[in-house]
Amino acid sequence: MPYVKREVKAGVTIEIKKYFTSKYKAKGMKRGERVGITTEEQEKINQRHAEDKLRWKMNANFVDGDYHTVFDYNSENKPDGKEEMRKDMSDCLKQLRKECKKLGMELKYIHVMEIGQKGARHHHLVINEIPIKILRKCWTKGRIHVTPLNTNGQYKKLANYFIKYSSTTKELQRKRYYSSKNLIIPEPDIEIVASNKYLEEPKPIKGYYVEKESIYSDMDQYTGYKYLTYTLIKIPERGGIIC
Repeated sequence: MPYVKREVKAGVTIEIKKYFTSKYKAKGMKRGERVGITTEEQEKINQRHAEDKLRWKMNANFVDGDYHTVFDYNSENKPDGKEEMRKDMSDCLKQLRKECKKLGMELKYIHVMEIGQKGARHHHLVINEIPIKILRKCWTKGRIHVTPLNTNGQYKKLANYFIKYSSTTKELQRKRYYSSKNLIIPEPDIEIVASNKYLEEPKPIKGYYVEKESIYSDMDQYTGYKYLTYTLIKIPERGGIIC
């Protein structure tokens, strides 16, 4: 029974998933017991898939030195509702595009709105490196908190953080998140491997190392077949700069 190898290249990362599927099931081969999927479990699956796609998008389009920014509101400018929040950020992004164009720069972003448990309004953006004085010029509703990205091109924790608020985000924005239209969208490369087993211990390829914490092997409770996932990350050049 051959297995499927799914490979996604995104920035300095290569995510690999190897799995068996009934589509290529050999005669007589047994699989584990399957279970039905509840509505709640399906939502978790959808959320996991959304996180995968957001992580790929972040890894493909941003680098260390770009920003995770939080735009908040002061008491004088607190918006009345989600429509006003959307308009505020739309106006800000429109102004940012103009300022970037003056500098010969391209604006890239991923945007999530958030209302905290105590009602505080925030806008979270992953954004390419832009002079902070320009950010301040374009956002006049409150403070801006800037945290430079610094995880060697692997932004899975940030993607997880963004998706964690997805239910609230969808209610606020109608979508889990919004992004600029100029982003690279990585597509999985699918290969059918003519082998009835794969190596349980992933091996690195030249110029990359295996991210140990990314290795995960299990039986898919919904299909009854085994799978293995792991991530390769490009080895930085001397001095810590990604090659």
